Amino acid sequence: MAKRFLVLMIALCFCFVHTEMALAGVRIVIDKLTNQLHYYKDEVLLKTFPVATGRNMSLTPEGNFTIVIKVVNPYYARKNIPGGSPKNPLGYRWLGLSVGGGGTYGIHGTNNPSSIGTYASSGCIRMYNQDAIWLYDHTPVGTPVRITRSGTARVAAQPKPLPVTVTLGQYIIDVKEPAGTGSDGSPLLPLRAIFEKLSYTIVWNDTNRTLIITKGTEQIVVACASGQVTTGQNVFTCPELKLAQGTAHVPLSFWQKALPLLQVSWDAGQRKVTFREKTATSEDALFQAPVTVH
Repeated sequence: MAKRFLVLMIALCFCFVHTEMALAGVRIVIDKLTNQLHYYKDEVLLKTFPVATGRNMSLTPEGNFTIVIKVVNPYYARKNIPGGSPKNPLGYRWLGLSVGGGGTYGIHGTNNPSSIGTYASSGCIRMYNQDAIWLYDHTPVGTPVRITRSGTARVAAQPKPLPVTVTLGQYIIDVKEPAGTGSDGSPLLPLRAIFEKLSYTIVWNDTNRTLIITKGTEQIVVACASGQVTTGQNVFTCPELKLAQGTAHVPLSFWQKALPLLQVSWDAGQRKVTFREKTATSEDALFQAPVTVH
């Protein structure tokens, strides 16, 4: 996406530029043939993300490059759209590539999540906003990036996720294939399945791509495109929110913030997540509302 916005972006102070040195062992491989971005740490494939690349194969450059600049809420000069605007096609993060000097080609978020997985850009690599935020947070300046179209960019198979048991008092949910892991090593858990066991009602708003979760007068709104969560008077961001298998998956930090009356713990050895009422004095006091377990 050939947009020389860098100079104006800095002059207007719409962003923060990070110049930290690259950490050894981090690298990125982007395969245009599969439209996937692979993130490696110490030669271990940690994450794979779907992306959108150029509308034709010649638009997204191929070769070995580096991340030379990182920008929060990039300004879109072509249409004079400020950083952070929901109308900004660059989303909320920009990682500029050395080809073009950092302001011409980059890995960035998008305000058009339906384009992810397709050939849609003018040359840049688009990601879901929550994925771009994760990549931004875990990718230092200087990280090598290889762009190819081999279809074989994954030099190491991504390990199959191990099952997880979720306990809610006397109720149990078996998550056979977690959607991944959060930055703290805990599993990403299916949002809908757990909220339904807690007797919440969930409605999907396709127009705004939001989940509206209610129970009595309580309401939680989850914006899947940006990862923003609104609950009561509190607003927080869940950058690791992931859409997979037809539902949203979230890390333990989401549950701890969204449901402050519950204590949520993760036992890595037993691969068990436990939800417990902070005020409960016994197992029988937990989750009194009727729950259907499948």
